[in-house]
Amino acid sequence: MPARFILEDVAIVENDFSADSRDKDGMRVVTYDPRRCIRLQLAIDHIVQIEVVKDSKAGEDRSIVTLSSGVRYVTRRGAGELCAAIEGAAP
Repeated sequence: MPARFILEDVAIVENDFSADSRDKDGMRVVTYDPRRCIRLQLAIDHIVQIEVVKDSKAGEDRSIVTLSSGVRYVTRRGAGELCAAIEGAAP
């Protein structure tokens, strides 16, 4: 079975959330800077977790993707959009 990938604009998570930032509703707040992002092919089989987060500047939905290697990325798309892209990825 061939590996499935999604193409995503991502920024590397630069901290380990030891000093967690959350909004008044308790949702994690991150900063996604389009100037510091890269376009990356993510192997769907290596995605361990997708977390719902909010962009601190734009107020838009984002997601944090954790890969099996332990590397974490903040994505341009929200978790719902990302999950839809994964479901629609060609086998």
